[in-house]
Amino acid sequence: MLSRNTINKSGSYLPDAAVVLTCFLWGLNAVVTKNALGDTPDTFRAFIFNEIRISAASLLLFMAAGLAGYPLGIKRRHIPLIVGVSFFGMFFFMVTFILGISLTSASNLGVINASTPLFIILISFVTGIEHPTKRVILGIIIGFCGMLALSWKGGEIVFNPGDIFILLSCLFWAVYTVYGKKITKNYNPLVATAWIYFVTSLFQLPFFIMQLPTQYWAEISTANWANITISCIGSLFLANSLYYYSVNKIGPSRVGVYTNLTPVFTLLLAALIRDESIGIAHIVGLVVILFGIAISTSRRL
Repeated sequence: MLSRNTINKSGSYLPDAAVVLTCFLWGLNAVVTKNALGDTPDTFRAFIFNEIRISAASLLLFMAAGLAGYPLGIKRRHIPLIVGVSFFGMFFFMVTFILGISLTSASNLGVINASTPLFIILISFVTGIEHPTKRVILGIIIGFCGMLALSWKGGEIVFNPGDIFILLSCLFWAVYTVYGKKITKNYNPLVATAWIYFVTSLFQLPFFIMQLPTQYWAEISTANWANITISCIGSLFLANSLYYYSVNKIGPSRVGVYTNLTPVFTLLLAALIRDESIGIAHIVGLVVILFGIAISTSRRL
């Protein structure tokens, strides 16, 4: 039985359900993105896929924020921060994520993505936002051992290039998360995210143009148009909206606990939709990473 402490002030479980749905959509995104990318005529080129979904998501977020009555403008003094977060955070995240998912499995991506909270803690230390403790350092070491377990094959550690790109994407997402907080302090999260997506789309535009000659628009399959729609509306627009709704209702700490469900959903959906096998390395790696996060975020050893 759930105690009253698990219910928000309004007495509704809706914010909890919203963040669980967010985790599901993020897990689904890894699978549909993997399905949609490729070099065959019926698939999307990586940067074509990225540019379409992030530009469309930016437009949807601006529309949603406008309909909700939030001011859409930004102050001139915040432009350098938004450009910096967009480039060093979201743009680098998008590039490494899209390269990584094209070179590794959705299952591996799900497990490695579980390490993101550890990178956020690490970036917070490097930037001086927080000071390291023995408990947190131990948790980070344990978490990264979980990723080594994922790379353990045939009695040795084998690093898949795709896994390394995904690991880098976790680092850049952590940069985006830590420095993006400075933007959301001054603007509504939907407005801030819309602007970051818009600026990121400008950085990605040269890569989009570069791949245009190799994209066969007329031959893209219906399934892959559905995949990019799910990624855009589900992962980037709806999931972001639900995430910030839940944060405002039940707080970031409780939401943070729920986000550990994302790699679990990714593994299950990869198995159900893509028939990817879930091996002992995936399970061990995920458990060890989540244990490391628990150590880092708990108040006791």
